[in-house]
Amino acid sequence: MENLYLVCIVPPIAIVEDINEIRTYISDKFNVHESLKRPAHITLYPPVKLSGYDAEERFFKALTDASFNQPFTQVLQNFNSFPEHTFYLDVEQNEGLMLLEKQITKALQPLKLIGKKEKFNPHLTLAFRDIKPVFKQIIADFKDRKFKRAFQVSSFSVYKHTDKRWQPFKEFSFKNPDSKPKVLSLFG
Repeated sequence: MENLYLVCIVPPIAIVEDINEIRTYISDKFNVHESLKRPAHITLYPPVKLSGYDAEERFFKALTDASFNQPFTQVLQNFNSFPEHTFYLDVEQNEGLMLLEKQITKALQPLKLIGKKEKFNPHLTLAFRDIKPVFKQIIADFKDRKFKRAFQVSSFSVYKHTDKRWQPFKEFSFKNPDSKPKVLSLFG
């Protein structure tokens, strides 16, 4: 049986409530609903299908290896878009976020779960897929609006697609990078 997993950062509940208020407003005003089917999140690695216990075990072991990281502050600020198909909150790029994504990608690379991974462009989706007919109206509605929230990141999450919904499955709390086991080498 195949299972679908998503690796992401989920903001704290108070910020998720603010985000969901915006997503619900967009959904109600513009009759677009696709984004409400997903949790508010920042994707760190695209959704992957895994078949069987061994594949899942390797996946979660690799993510454990990628969890040696320092906590960092993440800022969500203002609105942006990928023209015609996605409206989102800008996710400020910072050293902590970029390092975390790089570590996860490097840890999962040997598993060959995806072809070529797209360049990391962190964002938090507010509306997508079904917005093309109203895209310009949404942009106009939000052009003068401001949004800024910051939160501490000390873990990342894996969501599992179950019963047509993304459900929280596992959280990886950061571990001190200095405690990461060193790779032993006969030649080093």
